[in-house]
Amino acid sequence: MRSTILGTGLLSLAIVFAFTGILASNLSWTVLSVGILTVYVFSYRRFARELESSSIKVNRVLLDKMAYANEPIGLSAEVLNTNPTAVKGDFEDVLPEDCELSAGSNKSSRILPPRTVLKLAYSVTPKKRGVHRFPGMVIRRRDALDIFEYEQMIEHETSLSAHTEKGTIDAARRMGAREHLEFSGMGRNPAVVLREFEFDGIREYTPGDRARDIHWKLLPKTGRLMTKTYRKEGAVHTMIFVDCGRSMRLGTRGVAKVDHAVDISIQLSNVLLTSFHPAGIAAFDEINVIGKIPPSLGRHQFDKIVKLLREVPSAQAAANDQTAASPQTNGTPVKGPAKILPRPSETSFLSAVESLKKAESGRKLGMGLEGGIKETLARTRGQEYLFIIVTDLVSSRDAVVAGARICKSTGNRMLVLNTYDDWYRSKKEALDVPELERMYGMLSESLKTEAALRGLGASYLRIGPQDTAPRIIRTIRRGNA
Repeated sequence: MRSTILGTGLLSLAIVFAFTGILASNLSWTVLSVGILTVYVFSYRRFARELESSSIKVNRVLLDKMAYANEPIGLSAEVLNTNPTAVKGDFEDVLPEDCELSAGSNKSSRILPPRTVLKLAYSVTPKKRGVHRFPGMVIRRRDALDIFEYEQMIEHETSLSAHTEKGTIDAARRMGAREHLEFSGMGRNPAVVLREFEFDGIREYTPGDRARDIHWKLLPKTGRLMTKTYRKEGAVHTMIFVDCGRSMRLGTRGVAKVDHAVDISIQLSNVLLTSFHPAGIAAFDEINVIGKIPPSLGRHQFDKIVKLLREVPSAQAAANDQTAASPQTNGTPVKGPAKILPRPSETSFLSAVESLKKAESGRKLGMGLEGGIKETLARTRGQEYLFIIVTDLVSSRDAVVAGARICKSTGNRMLVLNTYDDWYRSKKEALDVPELERMYGMLSESLKTEAALRGLGASYLRIGPQDTAPRIIRTIRRGNA
């Protein structure tokens, strides 16, 4: 550091003056060297006492209620100096790795008088969806003579939960007015929104039947009164399941599949709601269902769905399972109450995901999905359901197939939107033979899974990062899924 080098240079200069005075028998050089050493020791001890009695408090406040990816959000940070002495140095509020400073300043160089407050107002732009954590305030303190410097970290963690891009939600609201996803089916009970009466059959007349329901054309042929029966056709209850497993959150080699799944789920749910299909949402991982909103046509149903999807784990959370990286601490070896910043831990998430893909243990992964489908059907009371599963089928393949069997046996429907893994990988300049063999093997396994799902009556659509919700809706309406 700058002032550390300055302090070392001052000490070296004093030693040189002392040796020069002794060799030249010059009293003035010797007195000067002793004076310099005295100032050096006095400044060191005084700075050490200031650090030992240091008491600095930090408070950070988010100024906006909702944060979106690639949209600025305001923050206010306050630093309270409770010391009886002034604090001189550079103050910097540490930003998360995936946030950029958009306005204002998170830094300040000044002398903070005792019992006063330093206020920093600025705005940051989160570059990704997910939780961004502000670790605290870094203070590079200097003594009164600028000889020594000490860097300390005042820990004060603040979590900023950024949703997907605001344009995605606005597009979902606009899309609901022009797109329609029709999955009409026959409900055993009257639905909330009635579309039309569907002819079901005829039966013998019983007293009390309406005259307009009597099949008068059959009277001359049978000589008996017969009554036409109808079933009320209504909107199908739809449940969207979003896969939040580790493989879905892998975003280091391309577009994160979980972020794309969240955007599609937001837009599909709003299209369903505006088409008068009661829609709900659920997020699941390899173990269980981590969040669920039951299907409904309530006034605030879309807002509830958006709020739940805001809490879906992000790609960066998967890549940083260990302690997040923090700035390193440098400074003079002065002991005090300040906490030293930890060094960033280096871990590899890619190897864990690859081992998960190659695991052949035979056990069923993603049981949370199967349990979520069973729980939903247990509360249906005869209502027909459509289950839309957004998954990459890496860790949840067995559970998706099991869910398709359940839907087939209970007379419900399933649509699988497969976020195909290879389509989300970063493009390479050239493909070698091992990579081509791997891609062929992945495609073969995907085709086998598709055949198994279609054999169980489920619809299937393979999607990539360029596929949008309108295209998916039009493909489903044309019967190509």
